[in-house]
Amino acid sequence: MATLVCCPQSSRGEWRFRLFGVFVRVKFWFWITILILGGDKLAVDALTWVAVCFASILLHELGHVFAFRMFGRDAEVVLYGWGGMAIPRGAVSGTLGRFVVALAGPAAGFCVVGLVLAAAKFSGAHIITSFHLGIPILLVMPNWTGDVPAYLRESYHWYTLLNDLLFVNFYWGLVNLLPVLPLDGGHAAQALFEQYDPFRGRRMSLILSAAVAGVVVVLGIVTYNFYLVLMFAILAVSSLQWLDGARQREAYRSAR
Repeated sequence: MATLVCCPQSSRGEWRFRLFGVFVRVKFWFWITILILGGDKLAVDALTWVAVCFASILLHELGHVFAFRMFGRDAEVVLYGWGGMAIPRGAVSGTLGRFVVALAGPAAGFCVVGLVLAAAKFSGAHIITSFHLGIPILLVMPNWTGDVPAYLRESYHWYTLLNDLLFVNFYWGLVNLLPVLPLDGGHAAQALFEQYDPFRGRRMSLILSAAVAGVVVVLGIVTYNFYLVLMFAILAVSSLQWLDGARQREAYRSAR
């Protein structure tokens, strides 16, 4: 059943290439979405943002692809307006396989976070960690008193790069772990629900998906985060659409 977050089938304007033997397709709307999310950045900052998003999301999807390969399935990557997805040639069976594949993408991003923090530490940057409304805050700031080369201590673009990498791989990684479909946490939750109840597991995961998305919408309203409200409102509607489709299929099977 087609929903608001489904990948468009048109190949017009696609960029296609291979990386590590993986076929990659980049939809035109991927670039538009990334630029919109970047806001009104200056030219150099906008280019840094686009490069960080492209590399980070591609690495995230390659994490899924290599996990698929661990379980004997090859896959291709598509980057589109809603981020990216790894499309396997055949489904992975078993709860463990599905769970590992779902979490491999965020795991790849968190590995990048570790490398970024190591680079920040090496360059003498000040790493800020705290919590706000229960949400972890992770930032890299210049350490003006640090015994480091001036070109690193005073490089605005260096800190822009580090913080963009942290934002995409850390914050988007955390969001991706929410049990909301089609996010990775949603797929992991679905695998667990279907292991617990093979017949009603998918429907239960969709109900949870819609409920959690609704809670995040409320959080976005409270914090005046327009993007959070818009994104999770669409995800909530999509989950309800999938849930309605699942109910229709169940009713059809019962009537036969």
